[in-house]
Amino acid sequence: MKKALLPLLFVSFSFCSHITAQDDVNFLSGERAYSAGNYKTALDYYSRYTKTYEAKLTDYLSKVHSYDTSTGFEKSTLFPGFTVNHEWAVGYYKLGMANLNTSDFVQAGKDFDLAIEIDAKYAEPYLQKGLLIKGKGKNEACVYISKARILSDTMKAAKAAYRDNFCWMCGIEYFTKGKTEVDLKEYNEGLQNLNIAITYCHDSGNYYAYRGIAYEGLGKLDSAIADYSMAIKMDSNKYMGYYRRALTYEQAQKYKEAFADLTKVLLLSPKFGDAYMHQAADCENLGMSEAALYDYQQLLKYKPSEGIAWYKIGLHRKQNGQDACDYFQKAADLGNEDAQSYADECQKAAAKKALK
Repeated sequence: MKKALLPLLFVSFSFCSHITAQDDVNFLSGERAYSAGNYKTALDYYSRYTKTYEAKLTDYLSKVHSYDTSTGFEKSTLFPGFTVNHEWAVGYYKLGMANLNTSDFVQAGKDFDLAIEIDAKYAEPYLQKGLLIKGKGKNEACVYISKARILSDTMKAAKAAYRDNFCWMCGIEYFTKGKTEVDLKEYNEGLQNLNIAITYCHDSGNYYAYRGIAYEGLGKLDSAIADYSMAIKMDSNKYMGYYRRALTYEQAQKYKEAFADLTKVLLLSPKFGDAYMHQAADCENLGMSEAALYDYQQLLKYKPSEGIAWYKIGLHRKQNGQDACDYFQKAADLGNEDAQSYADECQKAAAKKALK
């Protein structure tokens, strides 16, 4: 009895074989009619083709949803050999195009939606749905057009639609909101708007960098590092992605990785004082005292009001038997509390010396 149950379980999570579009007479007839401009005839043939698997769609889409929401282990055990049924998506996309050309715009939109639901990585129906609804709402249309552009970098029509409909302006609108919220440390709100901004502009390193800051503020360090890495990939000649990733590495106590990123920052922006301050701290954590001293000295060069630099250089001088009192006093004057006790000792020593 147990042996009979196993194949039934497997079948319940597998997908039925089907005739491909390239082998289906109705589909091929629809293609010929469409190419000849006979859209009503094409509509008839595409309808016949989609009806061959229409009854299986509900079960298929249910399984797709289960697959998409499963863990990696569940996918490998419950869905062996899973593949998206792209052929079915093509059928509904073609049906949508035929309806579009026969002016049944409502049904065309439904067909494009179904094609997307069947295969969420199929670029063409996103583009056509975006173009179809652009007169009703620019933002919603640009979401579809932008998605098509993401899924197919080589699709000239998607790039042209993105440009001609000024979809990048939608991205700027949401980015500006998200950036303001992140600057105010309203990270949850900022994250929501930056997610939308990236939907519109998936190739902006600056957008990913700011979303990384939102993730960082929410304590989601892995997500922050991933976004900073994406920002660097998109524009390796800007230092901010490296800098923010370095700070996140520091929070994760990955000082070697932080040091490497800060080295890149300082090559790109050699007068960036805060980078020297963080790199000095990383050097200390890595036991590189001489390198830390150099960074503190550079920090003083570009940000002489940083008390921590005066204090750390003073400690290094004291450890090497050099006079450090001026450094401790300067650090204390700048508000460094750790330096105050050393400055007090120096004053007492100076007072005793004056009495002799």
